[in-house]
Amino acid sequence: MSSSLAWRCRAHNSPRTLSLAQRFTILPNNHFPLATTRVSRTANDRSRPSQLRSVHHTAPPAASRSSNEKSLSPLLNPPASTRPPVLETVQREAHGSMPAYLFYVGKSYLKFYKNGLKAVFANRRLLREKIAQTPVDDRPSVWRPHAVPRSFSRADWVLLWRVRHDLVRLPCFGLLFIVCGEFSPLVVMLVDGIVPYTCRIPRQLRAGAEQAEARRRLAFRQLETAHPHGVLSPNVTRGVARRHVLRSLHLSGAMWDRLGGVAPPGMWQVKGALRMAFLEGDDAKLVADGAPMGLEVDELRIACMERGIDVLGKSESEMRTWLGDWLRLTAAEDVTERRRRMTTLLMTRQENWPQNRDFAVPDWHL
Repeated sequence: MSSSLAWRCRAHNSPRTLSLAQRFTILPNNHFPLATTRVSRTANDRSRPSQLRSVHHTAPPAASRSSNEKSLSPLLNPPASTRPPVLETVQREAHGSMPAYLFYVGKSYLKFYKNGLKAVFANRRLLREKIAQTPVDDRPSVWRPHAVPRSFSRADWVLLWRVRHDLVRLPCFGLLFIVCGEFSPLVVMLVDGIVPYTCRIPRQLRAGAEQAEARRRLAFRQLETAHPHGVLSPNVTRGVARRHVLRSLHLSGAMWDRLGGVAPPGMWQVKGALRMAFLEGDDAKLVADGAPMGLEVDELRIACMERGIDVLGKSESEMRTWLGDWLRLTAAEDVTERRRRMTTLLMTRQENWPQNRDFAVPDWHL
């Protein structure tokens, strides 16, 4: 079976997709909000209208918001504090001299990073409060990453993993922030991996999304060249699949691509296995709590990217359709069967995903 086989009808040809599209207003192709950037005004610029651009961390403006706020579920969407705060930038023409402009820009970034760091600790408090309310025998454990507490909602599950993600990166980033100060934005672009998610600037998020999709396209081209029949090719082993997924999900550093695409020993256990554990729990809670219809657009976009679904230039209805397809195609009562289904989708270009649930899977999984 060729990996290029059109298993799945295009979104605009599928009757099911058309019914979904009718529920949402299609956002323009260039609508990829990656952070909220608010243009601040000085005393000399108060007469000018304030410009507000919707981006990745807050809900889009009412004119482009396609989901009714009342339909968004608090069981599905984690607190907004788990995403980067608003970044205020100043207009260049509002300041007469370049030094004054750079001073206000640096001040804006310092405020952004301080708010991002505060959010890390605020989220940790929220998580502690939730865990304190959870029975001892049902609490999450780093030794059992696949185990989802029965009392956790999808929002709680995402909060748990984002807090873990940010706390691990906090010491290195805090040291960098203390040393570099207002020059931190110039440095963090080079060391993306040590930055907590709440401290990632819009340009950093946009660049990360572009790099992830470019790496995914390259990874699939190389996979299809070496293994024309995709995941069912006889020479595709678990090791081959893991190396591909580390690249296609942008989990391993891009420098490993330049070294032949071979990830260092232990990379899968550190990043790949944990991503799979998160996705298993996230899929289960998304289905149980009513997704993808109840996800706000920011969380929808993040959920797609975590599964290797392209989001650049995609409308909200397209993203909901792709995420819905993922949940439908990977659903299975048996854990092994579910993991094999996930393996198949991760090893197949999304435009070639099966249209029906009855599709072949390998006898192994990631």
